Amino acid sequence: MTLNVQNEKLASVRLYEAETSVATVAARHGLDPATVLDFSLNINPFGPPEGAIAAAREALSTGHLYPDLRFAALRQAVARRHDVDEDALFFGAGLDDVIKLLIHAWTSEGDTVLVHIPTFPRYELEAGLRGCRVVAVESKTPTRTDLHAFPAVLARESVALAFICSPNNPTGERFAVETIADLATRHAETLFVVDEALIDPATDGAMALPKRLRNVIVLRTFSKYFGLAGLRIGYAVADPKLVAIAEVGRPPFNLAAPSVSAAVAALADTAFLARCKATFATESAFFADAIKTMPGLSISGSNANMILLDLEKHQPGEAAELLAAQGIIVADATSFHGLERYRSLRVSLRGRNDNERLIAALRRIA
Repeated sequence: MTLNVQNEKLASVRLYEAETSVATVAARHGLDPATVLDFSLNINPFGPPEGAIAAAREALSTGHLYPDLRFAALRQAVARRHDVDEDALFFGAGLDDVIKLLIHAWTSEGDTVLVHIPTFPRYELEAGLRGCRVVAVESKTPTRTDLHAFPAVLARESVALAFICSPNNPTGERFAVETIADLATRHAETLFVVDEALIDPATDGAMALPKRLRNVIVLRTFSKYFGLAGLRIGYAVADPKLVAIAEVGRPPFNLAAPSVSAAVAALADTAFLARCKATFATESAFFADAIKTMPGLSISGSNANMILLDLEKHQPGEAAELLAAQGIIVADATSFHGLERYRSLRVSLRGRNDNERLIAALRRIA
């Protein structure tokens, strides 16, 4: 038997950077971990709603039992939120899991998968690991993402899946729902997966499209706005026939009971979500005003609390390290396919005191 010790498709993969963890940065620079602030990952800096914490804690009392196979309470709550059929929902342990499972369910080796770049890298990675041929189309301006090349590719290629990230990670653009609907209508043989992980707190996304067009799938997550990144819950809304195909490959019990209970409680806490929405808007405006006063820094894209910064003076890796020495962790955006040659950092804003520390650190390097 020959062991496959190195899958060639993994050779060039750049993973989440372990060297940017709070513990690693603190050790490298001789800092107290409690003083290090992580702005590199897009999360809700205010944590989960109190009700979600209580619900998860209560669910632990039955931790010796397997969770409900269909996650009935969560399925009902999400179906009500989006006014969709319960059978139109597909759940995974975070959107990374959902993306992987859907690619495996709806493609075969050698199929073509279309992505725009720069964008969330897991589409390209998971499609490649599946053995798909990935067509990655660049935008007119690399630090601003668009779909201008999609029609030409769809016209000449037989595309199994097309991924559209809206709002786009890391550049922040949102694509018009009717633009997506038009592409899906013209190319009914292609499945269009619209990743709306970053859309909350906005409510005018593409969620209504799967009812109109069976080849449109919308992805959402509890990791960002709902403050449950560590509990790993993502989901897709799709035509029930497509969901049934994907369910065959979904591992049973792939969501933990405390995670499910926390998600149900988080959906119900509308007051918490309203406070977060107001704070994100205030802090984004505060940060943008501060950046305008810093020569050598500019904002090229933003959405909610996610900001893409352009640098004039430093290379991204150098700037990230200078900030890390001050106890500030940011994301070097050269890890995104399409941004390798550009001087960009991605930051995700936190509360006012933390954001003031970020601004002060940026001033020192600008």
